[in-house]
Amino acid sequence: MSLTRFATRTAALVLAVAAVGSAVATVATGRDVVAPVEDGVTVVAEAIMASTPFEQAATASAAAATTAGAAAAATPGCQDKRYALAEWRMPATFTWYYNPAGAPASVAATALPTIKSATTTLFTAGSRCGSATTLVTKDVFGGTSPKAAQVSPKGTCTGNDNVSVTSWGTLPASVLAYTCVYYRTGSKTVLSSDVLIDNKVHKWFTTKPAGCSNQFDLESVMVHERGHTAGLEHVAQNSAQTMTPKTPACTTANRALAAGDVQGLKAMYAA
Repeated sequence: MSLTRFATRTAALVLAVAAVGSAVATVATGRDVVAPVEDGVTVVAEAIMASTPFEQAATASAAAATTAGAAAAATPGCQDKRYALAEWRMPATFTWYYNPAGAPASVAATALPTIKSATTTLFTAGSRCGSATTLVTKDVFGGTSPKAAQVSPKGTCTGNDNVSVTSWGTLPASVLAYTCVYYRTGSKTVLSSDVLIDNKVHKWFTTKPAGCSNQFDLESVMVHERGHTAGLEHVAQNSAQTMTPKTPACTTANRALAAGDVQGLKAMYAA
């Protein structure tokens, strides 16, 4: 298939067992994504999915077992330093826009500051593990925009307009949010990156409600999606890492990056 009209790449949407280990970069695998692009531009799509009730129960059981052991003394995610990198890299400045149309009523008033906070966390490598990292890339919020993320309801990238927009819309039932990254095939530099957040199937919060049930944390999901924009891929399923491919309902733990997430950002952007 010629790059004059289309480009393909794989997106990591795999579920696997994770274990504690040293910092190791891995290659992500998954499914093909196709979208119209211009000469010399490649597009990649990434998604974060909602854990099923069975998976959430398994995660809770594993967490309880860990708490009972000696490893409970450590902050979750601070012992596992694995990460996975994509081939694209951010420019010195990443400018993004927000379209509030379609935001669910539960988060309409708080979505933008929450998305800003999540973006800042990623671009400053905000860690739950106590380490500080200076990166050579930064984000700039360009304001609100009438443009929408160029992502179809079927979960495909639909074209590059060189404007990075985060917006709301319809996605496949299991998908919480979907990121499309367009980058120069030669230099691997990101040109734009859209994020579409589901507003049809899943319920969202920005402040965890009492008695939370089957609701998802917008901030945690957006830190994950910004990770894809920056070049972080999914790691093996491990709910303690922000770049896990699936997230359980009602958790806010991934609002801050884990050790592997930070190691990946350092590998790409350490000053």
